[in-house]
Amino acid sequence: MPKQDFLMRMIEQLRGLLPYVLDLARSGNYAEAHAVIDQAVRELARIGTDGLAKLPDEAILGRLQTDHAAAWEDKCQFLTALLVEEADILMQEGEEEAAYGRYLKSLHLLLYLAQAESDPLPTNDLIPDIDRVVESLADFHLPGETCVRLLGYYEQMGDYTAVENLLFDWLENSPPELYGEANPTQTGLEIFERLLQLPDATLEQGGLTREEVQIAIQELLELAE
Repeated sequence: MPKQDFLMRMIEQLRGLLPYVLDLARSGNYAEAHAVIDQAVRELARIGTDGLAKLPDEAILGRLQTDHAAAWEDKCQFLTALLVEEADILMQEGEEEAAYGRYLKSLHLLLYLAQAESDPLPTNDLIPDIDRVVESLADFHLPGETCVRLLGYYEQMGDYTAVENLLFDWLENSPPELYGEANPTQTGLEIFERLLQLPDATLEQGGLTREEVQIAIQELLELAE
C-alpha cells in the first residue's frame, strides 16, 4: 500500500476509534476502553499493550518494520497515538505507574522517528507530538537514557532553551539511581561545548546568548570537580 494511502487510512481509523474510546472512558467503562485499544495495538504490533510496554524499543521497531505493507514510520505514529490515549485513561484511573510506562514508550518511539526522518514529523490533531508527551511526563522523573535522547532532539531542533532547561532539571531533580549509564554533567558539557562553536545569531535564535552558554559550561565544570 502506498505510504500516503496508509497514512490517510490510519488517520481515518483514529478519527473513529479515539472518540469512541474517550466516550467509554468518560462513562467509566475503562475495561472496554482498554480492550478496544489493546485490540488495535495487537493488529498493529502483534502484541497487547501490557506486553508492548515491557518490550525494548528496538524490539517494537523490529515488529513494525517486518511488515512491508506500510511504512513503519506511519505505523509507529499510529502506535504512539494509541499508547498515549491509553496512558491518559490510566491516569484517570489513578494507575500512574502503568501510565508512565506507556508515555515513556511513546516518547522513545517518537524520538526514534524524529531521528530517522530528515524532515520534521508531520503534525496532526490525532497524533501526539514530542512536546505533548513530554508535557504528560512533567510530573515524573525521566531515566538518564531518555534525557540524553531528548537533549539530542532539542539540540537537533535548535531549541537551546529547552536543552538548558532539561539538562539542569535532570541535574537538580532526578534521583541518581535513574541515571543508568548516562552522566548528566558530561552530557551537558559535550552539548554546550558544541553550542559554543555556533554563531551568535544561531544561538540567539535558539534562545540562548553566548554568555549564557559560557555560564552553563562554568557551572557544569564546577559540578564535575
